Amino acid sequence: MNKELLEAGADTQTNSKERSYQRYLEIGGIINETDYNSALSRLKEAETRGEMPDNSSMAQAQTIADVADIDLNGQNGQIARLYSILRNDIRPEKQKYHHSDMSDHRIFREALRMLEDVDALDKLKSTYHTNRRLGTYCPLCGQIEISEDCP
Repeated sequence: MNKELLEAGADTQTNSKERSYQRYLEIGGIINETDYNSALSRLKEAETRGEMPDNSSMAQAQTIADVADIDLNGQNGQIARLYSILRNDIRPEKQKYHHSDMSDHRIFREALRMLEDVDALDKLKSTYHTNRRLGTYCPLCGQIEISEDCP
């Protein structure tokens, strides 16, 4: 998936002015547009105020990033902030599916997609899906078979 984007000349990292929901969907994003816009808006507010993620979210994001050799301070610390925003969201009462139901690894992946960090997405997929031991569970997609593609 990401290889085609790189070959097409897609930027591996973009700033917030260039981000779009359409691009997010193109790289596999699954969060609805309202939540996508809300999360990025709250990220911008958090950056303006200099807010940092809570310790629990920071520790979890750091663990996922360390295993995949992803620089958590990349994109000016946006990865950890956005992960924390998504992780701490609460599902609205009448909404059947919501990103708050996702695992930590899946939310981390969505944060990378929202930031359009294709290099980090590739590292994450390579570490957790492609290079896992035979017969083990992929925390990103839930598949056990190595031959299956990780969305």
